[in-house]
Amino acid sequence: MFGSIPWRKEKGASALLPLAERPFHLMMGEELGSTDRFFDLPMPPLNLGEEPAALDIEMEEAEQEVVVRVELPDFALDELDVRVRGDRLTIEAKHEEPGDREEARFAHVKRSVTLPQGTETDKIEARYLNGVLEVHVPRAPKVEGRRVEVKA
Repeated sequence: MFGSIPWRKEKGASALLPLAERPFHLMMGEELGSTDRFFDLPMPPLNLGEEPAALDIEMEEAEQEVVVRVELPDFALDELDVRVRGDRLTIEAKHEEPGDREEARFAHVKRSVTLPQGTETDKIEARYLNGVLEVHVPRAPKVEGRRVEVKA
C-alpha cells in the first residue's frame, strides 16, 4: 500500500506552521477529542507546546528616535525582559500565579522586531507604566559629508 504513494520529503514545510497547526498535532487533538466523546469524560486541554504567544507591537519612527510600544496588562515590572542583540529588539514577559493544578495561571508572550538602520542601540531606554511598555531607541546623528580638496 505504501509503495504506490510517491515519497516526497519536504524540508521544514510543517516546521513553519505554528505548533497547533502541524498535521501530526492536529491528528493527536482529533484522536483525543474522539476518545472524549466515546467515554463521555471531560478531557483536560491539550497543551501541544511551550511556544509563547506573539505580542502586538506598535513601532513609531520619528526624526529623533524610534518608539516601540507594547501593551502588557497584568505583568509586573520584574516579569519583563527587554534585550537587544545587534539590530534585533526582543521583548518577553512571563507571569505565573501559584495555585492548585486547575487554578494555576501562566502567561508567556514574546516578540522580536528588527530596528531600523541608524539607531543607537547602546542608548536604549525602556519605561513601563499602566500596563504599557515603551522602548525609546535614539537615532544616531546624521553624518554630514564634506568636500575633500584634491591636490596635484
